[in-house]
Amino acid sequence: MTAELGASLDASGLRDQLVDLGFDLAIEPAKDGTLRIVVPVAQSAALLRRIREQPELAMERLVDLTAIDRGGASADLEVVYLVASTSTRTRLRIHVPLADLDAEEGPGLESAAALWPAADWLEREVFDLFGIVFRGHPNLRRVLLEADFEGAPLRKGHPLRTDRPLPEKVAP
Repeated sequence: MTAELGASLDASGLRDQLVDLGFDLAIEPAKDGTLRIVVPVAQSAALLRRIREQPELAMERLVDLTAIDRGGASADLEVVYLVASTSTRTRLRIHVPLADLDAEEGPGLESAAALWPAADWLEREVFDLFGIVFRGHPNLRRVLLEADFEGAPLRKGHPLRTDRPLPEKVAP
């Protein structure tokens, strides 16, 4: 029966389950068959909470969380969540474009660490490399770069710095 549940989750069925959230969602199948949802920043926390807690969806696993920089400005940043349900054998990919954010506040959105503990380190990595702030995160700090590192090295607008020596080549 679980395979049937996973197979029956399509864009219109998912939209029907989320219609009472009160906002429109762009839901479409991706090339790999995973349903792709695009949600504005303001509604992202409500959507994530719903798909985690609603028994019919039960997305109890955060498989991955990353960011995409489509051009270099804060408006071109996007956070992507890949979540899965072991009970329904389904996956969803949630895209949250950061285009509608206040320029003074900088790119950011609510933390998902309370919903999925795995988000803790993944959000810290995205913060470190893309400069995206996850509000309400229990310990948002750099994990890969030095504490005094300035900027976000995976952003397309990050300048190439030549004032630091390159690491020495390590022989295989």
